[in-house]
Amino acid sequence: MKKIYLLIATVCTLVLSSCAGFLDQDNRSNVSSESFYKTASGFESLTNAMYSTIRTLYNSQPVLFVGGSDLYGDGKSESVVYTYFTFTASDAGVLKFYQNCYKGIQMCNSVLYYGGVTEESAKRLQYMDEARFIRAWYYFQLVQQFGGVEINKEMFNSAVMSHPRNSLKECYDFIIEEFTYLVGNDSKLLATSNVGRANKQAANFFLAKAYLTRGWLDGKDYEVQEENIAQATDFDNAVKYALASINGVEPSKSIEEVFDIKNENDAEFFWSCCFDYNAVSNPSSDGSYQMCQFGAYLGGSERANNKAMDGNFSPLLHMHQQFDKGDGRYEQTFMFEFYEDNKTPNGLNYFAYYNAPTTKKIRYYYTPWWADTTDVLAWFADDPYKIKDEVEYVSFTRAEGGIAPSNGQPETYKNRRHQDVGVPCIKKFDDYTATSMANRSSTCSMHDVSLARLGEAYLIAAEAYMKKGDNTNAAKMINTLRKRPGTIKAGFETAMTVSASDINVDFILKERCCELAGEYVRWTDIKRCHVLVDYITKYQEDAIDVNNLKGTDGKYKILRPIPQNAIDLNQAEIQQNPGF
Repeated sequence: MKKIYLLIATVCTLVLSSCAGFLDQDNRSNVSSESFYKTASGFESLTNAMYSTIRTLYNSQPVLFVGGSDLYGDGKSESVVYTYFTFTASDAGVLKFYQNCYKGIQMCNSVLYYGGVTEESAKRLQYMDEARFIRAWYYFQLVQQFGGVEINKEMFNSAVMSHPRNSLKECYDFIIEEFTYLVGNDSKLLATSNVGRANKQAANFFLAKAYLTRGWLDGKDYEVQEENIAQATDFDNAVKYALASINGVEPSKSIEEVFDIKNENDAEFFWSCCFDYNAVSNPSSDGSYQMCQFGAYLGGSERANNKAMDGNFSPLLHMHQQFDKGDGRYEQTFMFEFYEDNKTPNGLNYFAYYNAPTTKKIRYYYTPWWADTTDVLAWFADDPYKIKDEVEYVSFTRAEGGIAPSNGQPETYKNRRHQDVGVPCIKKFDDYTATSMANRSSTCSMHDVSLARLGEAYLIAAEAYMKKGDNTNAAKMINTLRKRPGTIKAGFETAMTVSASDINVDFILKERCCELAGEYVRWTDIKRCHVLVDYITKYQEDAIDVNNLKGTDGKYKILRPIPQNAIDLNQAEIQQNPGF
């Protein structure tokens, strides 16, 4: 009798009406397919276990999405980010990501296998298409990081030791073919759904992004390290499917409102990785760390009412400098006002911003990077509740010309990244709910992680229009996105309006930074756009030079290394990626 060994210790049944509604199920570690997965309830359980695998990519520190980019540097935990310029094929984080993706793919293949033999039910075909969606999504994550990888469509019942790599072209062909089917009339995916389930709107989003990414693969990256597999219609299709995912909808909430913990099911989000206290084995370690990664270390248990920050991925000065004066997303993204708590020793109260904004005193004020004396005085003068009279404010050092310093230059901001409370934190993922605050000694929360949303769909369309040579429509997409409430401050309407002449790769990446700060896309963004080496060597503050980005073979590390463990165990001959 065939057996399937579940990859999740606790299988959770997802309640379809709500992303945050989970029910615990009995632990099943050696479950008979004949007796369980061939029943409708067993097949549903397997399907929802498949969804649970996605959390393994996002629950801790998904460093491959941000490590080694131009926007984030080491915080107090020095050398964490730096290692992503110097790592080897034996890096544990790379191996974990690689393994977790393939574990997720194997769960998808299991759903597809049992979908063909389980009893008929109203959801059977829908669940099988959801498995195809998630499998294609996993392969898209792998191919962006590692280049061509092995494509497997079968459920394994025993050890299979030979896994030859598929070509980059074969991988993108597979991903695009799968998402093309999933957005079509034959697909049984729901058109839209709560954000926790795969749906056609999200499939359009990822189909657009896959076309966009393949369109850039023209063999013109550094030393032509990837194949020329771009097709003439890729950017046309990227526009087509991005617009299909947008479906005529314009952003209706500010960034601060969109990411409020109470708005996780908002129409802005097409698909999310969902977290819930009832769905995880250990709420202190199995949640999302997105809230607590981007900023300074804020101290430990001696500061009882603080947000626990690991301080590993501190935004660089370069990230701040992407926000123009008048861009309201800046204040909505960063926590510039840090309150005190005089009831505890060394008292600081990060969450007073949400629960006591007019009664607690502000202890620190981090001035925007562009602020001058007039701006600072205006902020101090605007104090109707008399909460700013004890502020110790920290100004940003503006490098010459307003550009982030090149490597090796002394920089006050760089030094502050390594100090407690030295630089502002990204606040847009904050979970300030009572349950979260009761567990705030942990660096994780149950805030969902957005994987596909409206704002990025506009940016995908804008980038594709630019690559088509249609900067007029690219500018229109940006201007529509900037209609998001709170983005343009009064008096800056003209300065924040984009024209066709503004559009280029640097501008698109600047806009992606401002709209998507802290979201897990930056490394793949600068890799896709062929600027990874240029941006890192120009904007990193942690002494990264071009030699850090080259391997002993003299080639650039444009791809992540195939884990050495995977190569050693594979009976097929696998060629390591350039640079490793």
